[in-house]
Amino acid sequence: MTPIFRAGLAAALPFLLALPAHAQWQGGIGLSARDARHSEYDQGGRRLVREQGWLPGVTLDAGYRRGDFTWFGALEWYRHDIDYRGQTQGGAAAGSTTATNLAAVRLGGAWAIGDGYSVQAAFEADRWKRDIRSSGGSAGLQETYRSRRLVAGAGKAWQTAAGTVSADGAIVLSEPERLHVGFSGLLDPVSFDTHRAHGWRLGASLRPASVPWLELRARYDWMTVPRSGDADITRNGQFAGTVAQPEHKRQALTLTVGYRF
Repeated sequence: MTPIFRAGLAAALPFLLALPAHAQWQGGIGLSARDARHSEYDQGGRRLVREQGWLPGVTLDAGYRRGDFTWFGALEWYRHDIDYRGQTQGGAAAGSTTATNLAAVRLGGAWAIGDGYSVQAAFEADRWKRDIRSSGGSAGLQETYRSRRLVAGAGKAWQTAAGTVSADGAIVLSEPERLHVGFSGLLDPVSFDTHRAHGWRLGASLRPASVPWLELRARYDWMTVPRSGDADITRNGQFAGTVAQPEHKRQALTLTVGYRF
């Protein structure tokens, strides 16, 4: 078990032991749209790649409340093509599209500490698949990232005439991503790790008093992942050079319309 996950487990244990007897289930399903942005930079800070586009998706979540403590779980899935602007290995500009598939699962807990305030922490596993299509004389790339993260933060809820309004913020600490890269058959596939990463997350929601089953949510995510070390690549088992994942930034604005039950 890594230090990030040991720390999260240690923080959750006191809350688990203090759970009272009263319990209540809640859940929701939603339709989402995510404005996903991905940028890569060379070691001099010059941008090499920029991807951007809207991804439609769905969300599912469930919570189990006992007194002031709530255990929760959530699933998210998004898929669509987004625009790709980058360059070839020779430095020539290249434009294409990236077939993007994003999925995440989240498990955690929240503790109400009074006057509408709460603190929360969650473990999150993320799978991100990028299929950069070939364009002109450039071959495509097939990349799959897998990572695990700790998300910890606080929130505040207000009861207003319009309904329940809430806002929250969190820091995000990620283990090194596990990256698998395919080269459209020109080279042998390769797998390697990036480095630990960090970021932050902001969210807001509204549950109208006149439509209590409806929830409108917005969330903004930002994360920076440092450049990986070099990994050997081969062609038919013979050494052909090295490859590295540049420093990259992941940003996303997610809008969700949900049904609560």
